[in-house]
This record gives sequence, C-alpha cells and structure tokens, in this order.
Amino acid sequence: MPLNVPTYDTNQFSFGPGLLFLGASGATPTEDVGAITEDGIAFEITSEKKVITQGNPKIPIYPFSQAQGLMVRVTGIEWDFDDVAKILGAGSTTSGGGSDTFAFGGEPLVTQLALRVRHVMAPSGHTMFANVWTCASEGGLSTAMNHDEHQFAHNYMALRSTTDWASNTLAYTDQLFQFSRQTA
Repeated sequence: MPLNVPTYDTNQFSFGPGLLFLGASGATPTEDVGAITEDGIAFEITSEKKVITQGNPKIPIYPFSQAQGLMVRVTGIEWDFDDVAKILGAGSTTSGGGSDTFAFGGEPLVTQLALRVRHVMAPSGHTMFANVWTCASEGGLSTAMNHDEHQFAHNYMALRSTTDWASNTLAYTDQLFQFSRQTA
C-alpha cells in the first residue's frame, strides 16, 4: 500500500492542448487560429504586491496588489497572414488573383481583440474556457525558415474591459479575464 497518497478527484485533472480563438474586441471570438505546437497554450497571471512593514526589525503586516495582469502565449505553425496581423497588432492582408499579401509598417495604433481558449477535459468531459474580454498583441514576430515546421509566437496581454461580450457590466474585480468550466 502506498504512503502519503492525497485525496483527489480525477474529474479535476486536465491534460492536452486547447483551441485558441481570436476576434474583434467586444464580441465572443469564433475564429480558431489553427494548428499550434505541442507546447500548447500558456497563461501567465501576475500580481505584484506592495507589502507594508512596521517595527524594528521591520516585519510585514499588510500586503496589497499594485499591478495585475495576464499574458496568453501560444505558438502557431501556419502561415496565416490574418494571424500575423493579430500577432503584430497591425498590418493589412489582401487576397485575390491567386495571391495572398501581408503588408506592415507605420501604423501606431494596436488592434484590440477578444480571446477565448476552449479545452475539453478528458477524464470528465467538462469544457474549460478562458475568456479574455479585451487584449492586444504584446510584441513582434520572429520566425526561422529551417528544417522544422515554421513557428509563430502569439503573445497577448489582457486589457481592462468594463463589459463582457454580452455587454454585461463586469465588477471591478473581474475586468481582465475569466476562467470557467461547463460541467453539463
């Protein structure tokens, strides 16, 4: 008999990739960005604390958050020019006459997007969602044309939104993102 086995619920286990959807800010995104690397989708949630100290020697008595954020990171493997424009936060794409074109340069404004990740949990069949009400591209683009599949890093930072995609007012504590799970 093994020792020190914790109690657990296998319906809470989750593994494998999800699907990343991007779309116009203010509406539920429905456009899947397509194939991604096996690294999947990463969420980096930050909460920078300020700690009040008192006494001699100083000891912490009260922490509070001074900065909060969310970064969503994924690496795509498709030459999709619409996705490239989203990765960069600007640019124009055209298609026609047997040609697709992406052009970039000179636009100072960054496109705001809505982002959703959908993941079905294998043990339970529950569906997890990560909803980022409003986000923007975090950086640039670097890809190498080498012997492996070409990779395109997508990095998006959550921006404050006062409403969800159904125009419901969000509490001041809920204005960056939401994780939810459908159990039925």
